[in-house]
Amino acid sequence: MKRIMMAGALVVMMILMYWYAQSGVTYPKATVDTLGLGEKKSDIVKKLSDQCIELWITLHEAEESIYNTQFSLQETPDGYEVILYDREGREIYSEWYPKEPWVKEVAEGILEIGISTGSPARYTFYFRKEDGKISDTFFNARVVGEKYIAHRPLAGEHWYNAPLILTDIFEEGILYQEIYKDFSVTADLMSAIYNIELIDEEHIMLEYCTGEDYSVVNEVVEIENTK
Repeated sequence: MKRIMMAGALVVMMILMYWYAQSGVTYPKATVDTLGLGEKKSDIVKKLSDQCIELWITLHEAEESIYNTQFSLQETPDGYEVILYDREGREIYSEWYPKEPWVKEVAEGILEIGISTGSPARYTFYFRKEDGKISDTFFNARVVGEKYIAHRPLAGEHWYNAPLILTDIFEEGILYQEIYKDFSVTADLMSAIYNIELIDEEHIMLEYCTGEDYSVVNEVVEIENTK
């Protein structure tokens, strides 16, 4: 957004200079030399006119880009900055990261913003473009059926027995379900879950490893308390 504002200000400045050039007033030689326009006023008018048009196109394309994607990822001298915008192009979130994060659309109108802190450790949160809703941050979560999140929280003394939690991405009370199975103990809890697939509105297919021998189980699990 800052770049757009600067470009807009530059467009205004160029337009003023264009009008000034047409007004019959002669530019100081230092200004003419700086702009590289030659000493003919007609050259100044044409060059400024062309530059105004180019800047206006650049500004328009930048605005369109933000309205369509509603995010920007900018490299800075100290890392990377992610900025999220509402549908009107207003900045609603900004965060700096020491390494490059990813921003991708994982469902219609929903962006995933994530950063890896080592294999297989990654943190993600989600942004709904329609209303600017931002989710909590999840650890090693997976999107299920473009509207749910599956994750296993690292909490408590017996964290290795943590259930698989299935909830709606923005935790608005649409779904919250704890799935308890004899998951094999793994350093990354979610690595015990091989696959989660939404079959229909009431069932998921869960593939996971179980027991000390890491046997593979495929099981249909019923989704509870959906609205």
